[in-house]
Amino acid sequence: MPMSERSSKYRFSILQLLVVLTAVGVLLALLLPAITTTREAARLMSCGNNLRQIGLGFHNYHSAYKQLPPACGGTGPTSKDSCSNQCRLSALVAISCFIESSPFWGCVSNPYYPEEWASLPIGPSEAVKRSPYFDAFMAERSGAAGPLVDSSNQRYFPAMGPAPWRAKDYPPWQYGQPTYHCPADQNPSPNGRAAFSNYVLCYGDGIVDVGYVPGEPLSFRGRNASSGNQRGIFANGVNVRFDDVTDGLANTAMVGETVTFNGNRDVRRSVAANIAGIAETPSLCLKVASRGNYSDGIVLRMTPDGVASRGGNWADGAITWTGFNTVLPPNSPSCDRESKHHFDGIFSTASLHRDIAQVLMADGSVKAISNSIDTGAAGRSASNVLPHELPTESPFGVWGAMGTRSGEESIQHSDESLSLDGKLPIPPKRYLTPFGW
Repeated sequence: MPMSERSSKYRFSILQLLVVLTAVGVLLALLLPAITTTREAARLMSCGNNLRQIGLGFHNYHSAYKQLPPACGGTGPTSKDSCSNQCRLSALVAISCFIESSPFWGCVSNPYYPEEWASLPIGPSEAVKRSPYFDAFMAERSGAAGPLVDSSNQRYFPAMGPAPWRAKDYPPWQYGQPTYHCPADQNPSPNGRAAFSNYVLCYGDGIVDVGYVPGEPLSFRGRNASSGNQRGIFANGVNVRFDDVTDGLANTAMVGETVTFNGNRDVRRSVAANIAGIAETPSLCLKVASRGNYSDGIVLRMTPDGVASRGGNWADGAITWTGFNTVLPPNSPSCDRESKHHFDGIFSTASLHRDIAQVLMADGSVKAISNSIDTGAAGRSASNVLPHELPTESPFGVWGAMGTRSGEESIQHSDESLSLDGKLPIPPKRYLTPFGW
């Protein structure tokens, strides 16, 4: 058989080639959605594991100190924000030593010498705990000279660091804890700025003064902060014990998700500033957005450096950046009430998971909360919906009830809106302790 005839015997015709390509295309079209779904399921599972790890951190903290850290705490206030953290550190900082981040905690809990931090002993036992990754991270960043001077004329920052918004000068605040990052959010933290966090603390169902210390004098308002709107398991300057959570740990939200700012006007990533009337009529916050984005003309509330919003500074305990309240359902807009940055308003939990946001409950379980969860008066133009001092039921339906620690509500839900898994033990009794955060 001639060579030309033998080779032509094994050639594809154009029709056969088209059939093969069509079959391959159909197979890819069938496989791609499955691959996408598998990836999202993996991200959802990884995010849930992060929340469980955070839950273990809070339970270990409670076991050590017989109380939870406040949402905002630390050292200060002082006249200079470089000499203390101005009592603005998030509870996420307080539990860092309980989530396998001992090198970071050792650096922060000791005086920080920008030039010589690596040679300092870490921890009360002076046992040096090292992390090659953390060492490399710190070696790449040089902070500003500290505000304090020791007997050797060396400049340093005090233990527990400066204010969180001084992250540019204090590299530890730039360190992004892997546990605080949801894999579904691929937005990187900006270099030389505060690291982002995808997890926020539950302040309850209050709106007015919700982010302030109860009874704190507010000179700009000519009164003291309300003591009845800090109804969550976390509050500014307040240490809550598990015994205080009379609604039950399994029924009380502890940590939710958020999505970090990437430059667009997605309602999940930032806060609408200066929206009047939302305390009396929370549904006004829903009107600032259209098709998932803030409307033109709505001013966004940004961090002091102007580069971030929700989740924009993991070390800062301000509710605007690292907190949420259970007023509007997940993935709703967030709104504050005044032209200047104050710590009250509506701050919604949000995620990049489809139609849900995951929430860590106080017993350590993780629930997937649907966008359609019952929010009672929040979705209507209702007046006189402000919460009152505990124990009183939340006006914001099932979602509001989940946010309160002792509202004495009865929470009923279907499997479509909530899912529940594993629990952690509850300490059997209350302890008095001299420790604080």
